[in-house]
Amino acid sequence: MLAAGWHWVRQPGFAFGSINVEGSDKVTAKDILQISGVQEPVNLFVISPWQVQKALTHDVRFEKADVSYSWPGVMRVKITERRPAVYLACSYNGYAKVDYTGVVMEVSDGIKDANAPVLSGIFTGNIYFGDRIGEKQVLLILEFLSQLDRDTVAHISEIAVDQQNNVKFYLQYGYPILLGDVYKIMDKLNLFVTVFNEIKAKNIQAEFIDLTFTKPYIKLKQ
Repeated sequence: MLAAGWHWVRQPGFAFGSINVEGSDKVTAKDILQISGVQEPVNLFVISPWQVQKALTHDVRFEKADVSYSWPGVMRVKITERRPAVYLACSYNGYAKVDYTGVVMEVSDGIKDANAPVLSGIFTGNIYFGDRIGEKQVLLILEFLSQLDRDTVAHISEIAVDQQNNVKFYLQYGYPILLGDVYKIMDKLNLFVTVFNEIKAKNIQAEFIDLTFTKPYIKLKQ
């Protein structure tokens, strides 16, 4: 009797439950059915949550995915989409849009939007969608940016690294913040956040702000 019942609820056309996708408009309940290899209507008895999570985890568009059940009969699919962190020059005069973990989200022949600052002074070579950036300087900058809130990152228009591996952040206010050695950039995180929050609340007319020393130095415009 139990076996017969199990066979019956797995038949085509049997409907049970619903699928709720959160965190992304790129995936629908219909997409989840296709991933599972089943047709409509939704039948949670024939959908493998492990298979769905595995497929979404391997989708480069998404940073992570979590699949779970909630009562009554709902499959919850929580998706975290990748967010662009920087634009980085690459081969063939192109630019790679890179997320905070170093994964290439897109490669194009130019910068299409202002969703992320440009990282200048570092060239990554021949790279494709889904690849992971290997340059240590870039990964350190990405780690630094990942510790900032979105509003702070939105005020950064360009990140420049010179031949001595010194890095500076150009702000939308029109002046740069010097951070020194890119390999020691994480040492400047707390100081950067403190200084940025100070200048955000004030109309400072500066030529630059130097954080390479223990105490910040502000060069005011004459």
